This record gives sequence, C-alpha cells and structure tokens, in this order.
Amino acid sequence: MNNILLRDKFQKFPFHLVDPSPWPLLLSFSLLNLTVGAVSYMHGLANGGYILTLGFILTIYGMVLWLRDVVIEGRAQSLATSKNLKISSCRETQERSQVL
Repeated sequence: MNNILLRDKFQKFPFHLVDPSPWPLLLSFSLLNLTVGAVSYMHGLANGGYILTLGFILTIYGMVLWLRDVVIEGRAQSLATSKNLKISSCRETQERSQVL
C-alpha cells in the first residue's frame, strides 16, 4: 500500500507540465481586437483608431502578465536551476559526441 502512495508522488514522464493559464485566451482575443482595429482603421471606418489602440494595449498587457507568470513559476518551483541546466547541457554534449 505504501508503495502505491509513494509512486503517485512522482511524475510518469520526463518533462514538466505547467499549470493552466488564462493568458493565451486573453492574448488571442486581444490580437483579434488588434486585427479588427487595424482593418477598420485602414478602411477609414468610425472608431477604427480607438479599437486599434485598445488592441495594442490589451496585447502588451497580456504579454506582460504572461511573462510575469512564467518568471514567477520559474523562480518559485526552481525547475530551471543552474545545476539542472548544467546537467542537461552535459548530457546533450555527451549525446552529440556519441553520434559523431
């Protein structure tokens, strides 16, 4: 019984999965808004410039928040420590030398 509980604590795959994030959805809607605003502005429609500006602001806002979450997750979970990066680069170097 203890073996089953212990096994569930470890990942069954060799890579890290991140938590779901709302930023890709926000960014996709802001890019749609940016595109509609650009087309409206270029065709001279009313309020095209305002929609274009709103699209730029929302896109920058979404990118900043997404990058903020990536940095926080990287620091808090410490999955990309310098030790892990050194180990992975050594493994890649060894694999490349074996191929050649």
